[in-house]
Amino acid sequence: MNIDANVQKILFALLRKWKLIVIFAILGALLGYFYTNQYTTLTYSSDVKFLAYATDGNDDVDENSSIDIVRSSNTSKMNYTRSMLPTYITIMETNEFNSRVVNDLNETYNSNFSTSMLNGALETEILNDTAIFQITVTTTDPELSYKIAKQLETTVPKVMKEKNQGLVRASVEDRAIKATTAGSKGYAKKMLFTTLVAIALSSAYVVLRTLLDVRIKSSDELTEKYNIPVLGSIPNFEGRGINATNVKGVDGYVIKKE
Repeated sequence: MNIDANVQKILFALLRKWKLIVIFAILGALLGYFYTNQYTTLTYSSDVKFLAYATDGNDDVDENSSIDIVRSSNTSKMNYTRSMLPTYITIMETNEFNSRVVNDLNETYNSNFSTSMLNGALETEILNDTAIFQITVTTTDPELSYKIAKQLETTVPKVMKEKNQGLVRASVEDRAIKATTAGSKGYAKKMLFTTLVAIALSSAYVVLRTLLDVRIKSSDELTEKYNIPVLGSIPNFEGRGINATNVKGVDGYVIKKE
């Protein structure tokens, strides 16, 4: 059987089993809804925006320092800031930075938080290829998310001032606000995912079953496979009130009317 015939066979099989695929799709959507409803925890987010800017460094660099600080215009300062910003963002994704935030947080609120609390809680991104970056804090407690975000308003500028001789610093552009509502559980996205998986699995089942089925179901398939003509065929008597019994006669099996 050539490739085109195989493709046609698969397509016809999928069309014949469309009800099965639809049932699997519905079950997949229901599974996604149930999983999201039962196992997805509500989260609350607070974010704070910072503006990164370059300094001449004259105030903080020692007079005997050999660092060459030559940035003659505001444009060159902005270019330098944007080129260095990804490095600072990476610094804010380290365990050392998380420890600094937790230590400052415990000191500010007289608490006893651990560094593991920040695992997966902070998301940092540069906004629209600018010198503005945002840190979003997401936890299951709106008060905790707000406290961490407020602490970042103080800790982030300190950390940036301490790094790279303080050549790039940060100021708060948009302060944190306490979340009043939880974030979405993402029903649509998760249900769509499980539905697509269910469709893929059911389609794969139909395709494999079709390709592995070696039975000959028509005279055309018989002629194509063995390249011999079909001289005759036995009609299908099912549903016509006639049944072939297993009673042998002179001429073989006897066919009698019910």
